[in-house]
Amino acid sequence: MEQVPSTPGFDAGTYGQSFADVYDTWYPTERSTHNAVTRLNSLSLQALQNSPTAGTGTASEPRAARGAARGARLLELGIGTGRLALPLAEAGFEVHGMDSSGAMLEQLRLKPRAAEIALTLGDVADRAAWPKGPFDLVLAAFNLLFNLSEEGAQASLFLSAAQALAPNGLLVVEAFIPAPLEVNERRLSVKEVTAESVVLIATAATASTGEVTGQHIELRDGQPVRLRPWRIRVATPTQLDELAAAAGLELQERHSDWSGTAFDPQGTAHVSVYRLRPSQA
Repeated sequence: MEQVPSTPGFDAGTYGQSFADVYDTWYPTERSTHNAVTRLNSLSLQALQNSPTAGTGTASEPRAARGAARGARLLELGIGTGRLALPLAEAGFEVHGMDSSGAMLEQLRLKPRAAEIALTLGDVADRAAWPKGPFDLVLAAFNLLFNLSEEGAQASLFLSAAQALAPNGLLVVEAFIPAPLEVNERRLSVKEVTAESVVLIATAATASTGEVTGQHIELRDGQPVRLRPWRIRVATPTQLDELAAAAGLELQERHSDWSGTAFDPQGTAHVSVYRLRPSQA
């Protein structure tokens, strides 16, 4: 059996090493990507309207008036292969991206317009590795926050974001709403069955910590079994709000998706927007 990564255990780059070669195939661009760009455009205008840098355009054309994204500095954490970053750059954002996986960044660099994005290889839980701010928007999309599975890593991200934001900047988090975990829960499910392959997902969860360890098991006729390991630490929206508050942030708004559907606590996902508390701005 082939196992990725080659070193024992899990680290910040495990997810990228496991999925970089199949990420775009398994998680293609979809309608939600367009909705995300549209929503982030709107949020950037909000962040820029009262920003100290709003006047960096011409005297008759302040930055916030030239279009929502035009000139807004956005940092995407866990940029991956650029599913969001590339259309954001095309929309006019000044995009900075950070990822702990060199394999993911290599996939991104092969794509058109990738040269327009400033890329940083580093662990998003390490504040010292972050690119220099301030940023109008900091984005943690597609469950990036849960990929920080080490204890304290999620709290570190909130603290780092608070320090990296411009005074009117916003932290935007997209995540699923976890179902309650059973004690020592173990599951095996089928992700995909095609004529060429079968992909299974095996998971083991620890309810007391919210930690879920998993393997995507890829079976192809005549080829070695491919194991794609990952580990996450899930948190409820309320728990994320507590981490934000400890970092000097407060919830500005929360919806169920990028299109602005009203938030449902019993739903499956949320997009949450945090701002600096007035005393922190």
